Amino acid sequence: MPDFNNWGVSFSIISFFERALAGHDKVQGVTRTQDIVFSIALHNGTTLKTLLLDEYSLGLAAVLKAKSEFPDVEYIVTGGNWNGYTPEAKEYGWKNGIGIFNTGEFFGALNWTEPKKYYKKDHEGNPTYAYKNP
Repeated sequence: MPDFNNWGVSFSIISFFERALAGHDKVQGVTRTQDIVFSIALHNGTTLKTLLLDEYSLGLAAVLKAKSEFPDVEYIVTGGNWNGYTPEAKEYGWKNGIGIFNTGEFFGALNWTEPKKYYKKDHEGNPTYAYKNP
């Protein structure tokens, strides 16, 4: 069993994320390390190094802290569709090649050829983001 994480991510969020990944048709396999880091192998041959957090409003400070603690991570997902991120965190991700998503967005991104560029669309086709105020 991996060591418990220092980020306060509960077992229920971790196990939900694992089960959802296992059932996703684009996912070939998943390996979990450090309790909250997932290496997600896709059927197209790519592997997504993903950090799972549980921040209601994932801010830039948390993204910077996460990248210093987990430098190999390319995706940061804040568990639950009720969670989101600040515009600053999302913009930092765009500029630095880090996918910043909530859970629902991330599972949508798995269907895209370039998952880091994924965004949801509103009924008019405009991009929507899970922005939350800190």
